[in-house]
Amino acid sequence: MKKFETFEHTADIGLKIYAKDSKELFINAAKGLFSLITDLNKVQASDKISVNLEDDNREELLISWLNELIFQFSARNFIPKEFKINKISDKELNAEVHGENLDSAKHKILSEVKAATYHELEIKETQDGLEARIIFDT
Repeated sequence: MKKFETFEHTADIGLKIYAKDSKELFINAAKGLFSLITDLNKVQASDKISVNLEDDNREELLISWLNELIFQFSARNFIPKEFKINKISDKELNAEVHGENLDSAKHKILSEVKAATYHELEIKETQDGLEARIIFDT
């Protein structure tokens, strides 16, 4: 099963994410997001941050997760590469994120992603698990 694919959306970009469960959905969404930003093959998983989030439902939690990772990249120059979700429910997430700080000599920025949006946001059950659709403001 593929993990994600991109689709064009006016001036923005979208991701369709595929997963067997919520944990895999959040991991695949994060990997898809950062594959838009840089070549993850050139990122080392040498540093770690913790992410703890609470929200009203699974859709809002997914947006909060992705926007927290965008914040870590934009404000702290941290490029996430590997994601370990320790706890997840429809309203709560606890994760460890491994990556490294941006090095302009090593990491080429492919596109600037400003935020994950609620526009056309969808998470649905499928016969294979879950499928999500997310639009990113670029």
